Amino acid sequence: MTDAPLLAPYQGRGSRPWAAWLLPPAARRLCRPSRPDRIDDRATRAVQRARAAAGFVVILGVALAYQVADAVEAVTEPWVQLIQNCVVLVLVVPVGLVLFVRAARPDLRRGYLRRARGPLCALLAVAGSLGFILVVSATRSGNSFRGSAFWLLFLLTWMIFFGLGALVNGVANVFRTADVHEVLPPLVSVALVWVNLVVDLVSGKYGDAPDRVAAFLLWGGPLTVTCLALWELRRLRRGHGLTLRRALGR
Repeated sequence: MTDAPLLAPYQGRGSRPWAAWLLPPAARRLCRPSRPDRIDDRATRAVQRARAAAGFVVILGVALAYQVADAVEAVTEPWVQLIQNCVVLVLVVPVGLVLFVRAARPDLRRGYLRRARGPLCALLAVAGSLGFILVVSATRSGNSFRGSAFWLLFLLTWMIFFGLGALVNGVANVFRTADVHEVLPPLVSVALVWVNLVVDLVSGKYGDAPDRVAAFLLWGGPLTVTCLALWELRRLRRGHGLTLRRALGR
């Protein structure tokens, strides 16, 4: 007996989480999976959201306890970590997509390449908005946003909210890799956390925390995400027969 009923695609249209109303609709559309026939597992989404919220709280708590001297830095620390995740994802996602497509059977590659437009749009949304913000901020001084340039200030403000929404949705949805295949998000998530672990080890992150606390923070995330990814892959295999081998046509 399998848990297939639990994996049935979610078709409900209930109220959205309160945080969803704070993010620009354009960012949600560009950075959330949209392939109509993909598997949408409510239990998996709930666990992913709980994991993301718990990670945010842990990072904030550590920032307050060990890493920063004032409350302003403590509040910004989780967003710095989110940006780091985004940068790593921007590097990991294209590599993962290339390896996945190259490993697939030749007759499947063209279909996967067509589906890869979704992840590429999500990557461009994040990179383009952040790049625009950096370029405008670097080339325009504070007193330049007056008169005829007021529209530029308005556009910059909108792009900041759009970039934040794209960043949150992009990281949470692993840049729409589910549009290519359902097995990709857990695999890419595992690659992300272990690459982040290497970055944290090299940078000496959590160096001010006690050894046991630092070890828990460094290794707890990768191990937890890996276990959840294995659980997600198991649900896909048992409920729908979706495996990496079948996805590659091998």
